[in-house]
Amino acid sequence: MRFIVRQGSDPVARADATLLKALGLPYGGVLKVGKTHVLVKAGDTKDSIALHLGAQAMTNAGVADGQSVDAVRAVLSHAALVRLSGNQPVDAKVLQRSWQGRPLSDGDQVSVPAAQAGTADTVAITIVQVEPGDAGLVGPGTRFIFGDAEAEEPVRKPPADNREPTAPAPPPGPSRSEALLAGLDDQKDLLTGWLSLLTSSSDLPSAWGLPRVAGVLLEGPQGCGKSELVAASADEAGASVHEVSLDQVFKPEKLLDVLEAAIRTTTAPAVIFVDRLELVSGDEGMAPYRTQMAAVLRWFLDSLATKPGRACVIGCSSRAALDPAIASSPLLPRSLSIPPPDLHRRQLLFEAALARVPAADIDYALLAGRSAGFSGTDVVAAVIQASTRLARTPGAKLTNDDLIEAIRDTTPSLGSLSLGEMPNYGFDKVANLDEVKQRLVEAVVWPITDPDRFRSMGIDPPRGILLYGPPGTGKTFVVRALAHEAGSAFFPVKGAELLDKYVGESERAVRELFSRARAAAPAIIFFDEIDALAPVRGRSTTTVTDSVVAALLTEMDGITERGNVAVIGATNRADLIDPALLRAGRFETQIEIGLPDAAARRALIDLSDVPFADDIDKSKLAEVTEGMSMADLAGVLRESALAALRADSKARQVEWIHLISAIKRWQSSQAASS
Repeated sequence: MRFIVRQGSDPVARADATLLKALGLPYGGVLKVGKTHVLVKAGDTKDSIALHLGAQAMTNAGVADGQSVDAVRAVLSHAALVRLSGNQPVDAKVLQRSWQGRPLSDGDQVSVPAAQAGTADTVAITIVQVEPGDAGLVGPGTRFIFGDAEAEEPVRKPPADNREPTAPAPPPGPSRSEALLAGLDDQKDLLTGWLSLLTSSSDLPSAWGLPRVAGVLLEGPQGCGKSELVAASADEAGASVHEVSLDQVFKPEKLLDVLEAAIRTTTAPAVIFVDRLELVSGDEGMAPYRTQMAAVLRWFLDSLATKPGRACVIGCSSRAALDPAIASSPLLPRSLSIPPPDLHRRQLLFEAALARVPAADIDYALLAGRSAGFSGTDVVAAVIQASTRLARTPGAKLTNDDLIEAIRDTTPSLGSLSLGEMPNYGFDKVANLDEVKQRLVEAVVWPITDPDRFRSMGIDPPRGILLYGPPGTGKTFVVRALAHEAGSAFFPVKGAELLDKYVGESERAVRELFSRARAAAPAIIFFDEIDALAPVRGRSTTTVTDSVVAALLTEMDGITERGNVAVIGATNRADLIDPALLRAGRFETQIEIGLPDAAARRALIDLSDVPFADDIDKSKLAEVTEGMSMADLAGVLRESALAALRADSKARQVEWIHLISAIKRWQSSQAASS
């Protein structure tokens, strides 16, 4: 960045706060000016591009008052050794204390006040050499020597450590950036190509007669690797990244200041990375300054597209609801979508987060399967939550159980729609229904755990499954168990929940449901009572359900291409569902779940937690409950337990008389309803 040198005072330089923030030094820091380095802090300057330097700093930098000079941010490590000229009567300990935190460069001239030197005058000293490198900060361990004296290696005693020895750190795994970039090779190649074109030193767009553009749009959920992708692509293209924060932008005037500073201070070749663009260009972020915000953004894009330089913009959004003036701008002709972490990327993220955490026999594949809907930030949060146990128990190691519990306590951030609780039971709690369970595993679990089965046969997995049968036969129960077996995010929806009387709202709810499921994939969308949501078109008194059916047809047809999402419907009346949803490619797998036979009822009785008396014949109980659904049988067992407690509040077993009483009560209710 170019500054105009103005007279100031040593040893700290002063500059405009806004420019320092643009340099990445909002609280001050170190600048390289000419041949030296100086500490700089924000101060009042009459000229916004003035850099106030003391006389000694000007001499060391080789600049004069009024001269234009380049100043860049510098990151210096602590100097291990500083060699000073001559053999001056200066105590090295005094220098170490008085220069703490000050940058020193080879060739600097410094003056030590008389009070420190022990003489009547100041003592001029030259910095002969700074090790390592040619500049460094004075720190607690910095040693000073004069003239040609040999540097004696100090004897360092190891600090006392009364803690128990810990096991050596495990070998490092992939970094978080590497994990977030896993599976994004195509997106990285595409973005690198765009940045190479737009920041080329030979101005390729003009040379090739291409229209001027400003940059590219990126869209994807937070914590899914957008920042890492931009950094990696810019690095390969040989461009620097200038990040613009919009978190504190609330008015058009502030947005103009921020973007103008970005254009003015960016040194080509560079990428201006504007993250969270929806804050100023989304439906929420633009109100009540919609027109002004859009005008400022259009000016920004026009300025970059017409500026004779090698800078471009990447605008990032976590949602697609940007103002059409920006989202459809010809100056941003390409929109690139970044998918959320899939199973493979979540596994890599857990490996990266746990690389240095003491852990024992971690099943990363299991963690990835149980963390559906997690972003990279969510994965780190779960690992931190699990690691709190180690802080309380010295020498302990994390286990799979610790991490699974932490995952259960972490709310997935991908999609605002609740994923529902992950069911804590699997097929072991589902009585019988062996054929149903097998077909569900084939349609839902295999595509997640072993997709090669389908590819090897040249087929796609089923896109949708419809369970139909009388009420209470266990359709919902078996689907929830399936979600546990698959380790998938579970989106249960009652059919009527998506219906809205306002035009377009129901269709939008369907689109958002599928969008969030894709973001949390692998996922299961379960429509209970789907006949209420998607009845035969033309028979309803409202057009809402017709529009919902059309939206469902569109989303169902895109499932294979858009993510690992299984769609399951359940109904008591399959004849009421629109036939277009039942053809191949939609709800093509249709499974009837009828009333349970005696063997299935006996299996449910065996799984029940109700305590039976020793003389209860469970096979006989299964026979006398003929005609009951699974829900009916569970209700009878519950009613018999209540009957036992009515007879004796201290009862701990169900007798046969209680069971017969509950069965008769059920038979009476059936007769009354028929």
